[in-house]
Amino acid sequence: MTKRATRSPLTFLRLPAGILPPGFLARHDLVRRLVSAPVRGLTPAHDWAPMTDAEWAVLRPLLPGTTAGGAGRPLADPRAALDAIFRAVTLKKADGTRAPWSALPTEFGKADSVARLFRRWTAAGLWQRLLVLVAGGAERVALGLRWRVCCAFRRAWRRIGLGAIVLARRLGLYSALPGPSHHLPDPDLSEIYRPIITRIVLRTAEMPWARPPKRVWAIFRGMLAHVGGRKRLKRALEPA
Repeated sequence: MTKRATRSPLTFLRLPAGILPPGFLARHDLVRRLVSAPVRGLTPAHDWAPMTDAEWAVLRPLLPGTTAGGAGRPLADPRAALDAIFRAVTLKKADGTRAPWSALPTEFGKADSVARLFRRWTAAGLWQRLLVLVAGGAERVALGLRWRVCCAFRRAWRRIGLGAIVLARRLGLYSALPGPSHHLPDPDLSEIYRPIITRIVLRTAEMPWARPPKRVWAIFRGMLAHVGGRKRLKRALEPA
C-alpha cells in the first residue's frame, strides 16, 4: 500500500469484510464528514469592509465588558476596536499567508493595542461565542461577517486549544480551522474509530493463530495518524 493510501481519511474502507459493523458508514455519515463537508464548509473570502449597523447589532450583545485593561478604562469605541481586529486578522502577505499584527494600517490604531485586546477577548471566550452565532441564523449573518469571525477564531485557536478545532468542525465552519481538516487532530473521529480497532484487536486475541494481514495494521496506523493530525502545519495551508 502506498503512503498516500495509508494516510487517506477513508482508509477504513479497505478493511476486510466483517470488520465494519452493519450500517457503520451511514450511521456516522463518514464520507460526508471526511470528504465533502470540509470542502463545502469553507466560507469564501470577502473584501474587508467595516461592520454594518445590522452586523454590529448582532455582535454587540456578545462582547465581554468593554474595558481595554489598565485601571478598567472603558473602550472609547468598542465597535471600532472590533473592526480593527477584523481588519488585522484578514490581512494577507503578498504570498497569501497571514500578515503579522504590525501590518495593521495606522488608521485602525496601534497594532500592539489591537493585538492585546484580541488576546484579552480570546481569554474571555469571545471568539467561540461569535463562531456559534455565525454558524446558525444564516438569515441574520452575512457571509462576509462569517468569514471575518472565522479568520479571528483561526488566529486564536492555539490560545483556545484543541477544543477550538473540535468546535469549528462540529459547527461545520471549516474556514475557522488553521489548515485542512484532515491535517488536524480529531478527537471525535477517534471515538468513531475506537470500536473498529478494538473489535479487530479482540478478535486477534481470541484467535492468536489467525493473524490479520499486514495491510490491516497499516490501515490502522493510517487511521490513527489521521486522528492525531500532523505535528506541524504550514501557514500556506490556511483557508482563504
